[in-house]
Amino acid sequence: MKNAFLILLVFSSCNSSTKAPVQQAIQDSEIKIAKDLIQGAFDDLWGGVDSTKILDYHTDDFIILEHGDVWDNDRIKQYMRRQLARENRAKRHNRMEYISIDKYGESMQIAYYNYAKFTQGDSIVGNARWLESALAVPTENGWRLKMMHSTRANKN
Repeated sequence: MKNAFLILLVFSSCNSSTKAPVQQAIQDSEIKIAKDLIQGAFDDLWGGVDSTKILDYHTDDFIILEHGDVWDNDRIKQYMRRQLARENRAKRHNRMEYISIDKYGESMQIAYYNYAKFTQGDSIVGNARWLESALAVPTENGWRLKMMHSTRANKN
């Protein structure tokens, strides 16, 4: 009897009815929220290097998978401190080209190209492009980024 119960328990756990999240219709207002969240994060955090605004865009447990490395909010703050300490630091300007914005349950999945232009004064000193994705979730303080993935892409 004990073995029968164990077999039934194992069988039922293997056949659990866990369903994948179903894509839902997304409202224009939610698309705007997603785009504003991504653009704002890059303007204020990566372009503006303002660590005081991290929690305006990220959850407490945010991570970014950055070209093979895992970054959390603390590592981002360290990066910002190093950037702010650099003399004649180039200014970063970001432009997004959205591939898709989809809603699944209580989260939004955002895929986009991020184009960055780096300037010093009136001169462009560099360009970069990344293929990125983000997961946005609702919090008691509004929508926040919980996770991102970023891979450098060929420059265009």
